[in-house]
Amino acid sequence: MHQPLFARRAVSACLLALAALLPAARAADYPDKPVRIIVPYAPGGGADTAARAIGQRLSEVFGQSFIVENKAGAATQTGTLAVTRAAPDGYTLLLGTANLATNAVLFDKLPYDAQRDLTPISLITKAPVYVVVHADSPVKDLKGLIAQTRAAKDGLSYGTAGNGSIPHLAGELFRANTEARLLHVPYKGSSEAVAALVGRQIDLSFDNLPPTNSMIKAGKLRPLAVAAARRSALLPDVPTTGELGVPMEASSWWGLLAPAGTPPAIVAKLNKAMVDALATPQMREHLARLGIEPESCSPAEFTALIKAETDKWGRVAKAAGIKAD
Repeated sequence: MHQPLFARRAVSACLLALAALLPAARAADYPDKPVRIIVPYAPGGGADTAARAIGQRLSEVFGQSFIVENKAGAATQTGTLAVTRAAPDGYTLLLGTANLATNAVLFDKLPYDAQRDLTPISLITKAPVYVVVHADSPVKDLKGLIAQTRAAKDGLSYGTAGNGSIPHLAGELFRANTEARLLHVPYKGSSEAVAALVGRQIDLSFDNLPPTNSMIKAGKLRPLAVAAARRSALLPDVPTTGELGVPMEASSWWGLLAPAGTPPAIVAKLNKAMVDALATPQMREHLARLGIEPESCSPAEFTALIKAETDKWGRVAKAAGIKAD
């Protein structure tokens, strides 16, 4: 016997109502099992350190383990791809970096679209790029540095963490803005670039604070300027490039993202936990010791940042003819 039409409609309405309630129920119970944070780098670097710090805090907040899993390779593509292919349920997250923006302009083809396949949750930090010289360098400021690049027969060499990295792009932006004569020397990571500068194998470097902080504190390196809109609270005596006549901003950044389609309620829950965690004195002090200044934001602000950074560095890379190795 066929059900009356009104009965079938009532059943359908109930099923739709139940389906609508499921995401809210999942969000209310989230997380009820361990969460993975995929870091697309090898253990020990700044991104890995930041992921473990925020993961530990989220574990305390939610009473579930937030486990860091390193998936390095292919200029962060391996780990990023793993997250874009994961279930959008909040149990697989990505410690995303500025590579999400730069890879989009350095590679002709990627196996994912960062702006389409990921849902931003919040920044953890924006790490501005510093112009750094050896502590014994005769160069005292940017004006002297630019003059020295023009006076030297072959210009000056600058080291970075690698071709297409944010510090490399920052160096090219600086060169374009000042017409300084600079030769880029790419290394396999910041640790090699820092060692080369300490050993006077290069004349200067563009780098973030976390890799250089210990050598600055030890008096072996000296920062000339920071490429940011304002001075950093971590090194308040270091002027901005803008103060010294070269207005430019360049920052590496790290943040947490989820696969596209993750329920908004789960994203909001994670965002609140991150914002609260990064505001605590304990977390701020812990990260400051690592040379990291916490900076959180809303998902919408993070989304806008990724788009703006992709557009900005795309213009710089194109003008300088930079492509991935």
